[in-house]
Amino acid sequence: MHSVSPADAADAYRRGALFVDVRLGTQHARDGLPGSRNLPLALIQADRLPEDLPTDQPVYLVCERGHISELAGLYLEEAGFRHVANVRGGLGALRPLL
Repeated sequence: MHSVSPADAADAYRRGALFVDVRLGTQHARDGLPGSRNLPLALIQADRLPEDLPTDQPVYLVCERGHISELAGLYLEEAGFRHVANVRGGLGALRPLL
């Protein structure tokens, strides 16, 4: 897994990249990125991953500050995801750039 800067993540978001919010569903519903998918860390840890989540294309992970999404990325890599990127600073750093 690698980390990406908020600026690079903003560019990827504008290009339509897949963003996954690993916060709770209520948090995502309240202030998640439009178009992002919600997959809470607890489901990732339990290996309850949606079948349509692509393992072979870039997946940008976000949470509020970037710490939980970093942990989620490690689990996803163990599950076979090859292009996982954690957004440094999370949504707090990304939102001002969008």
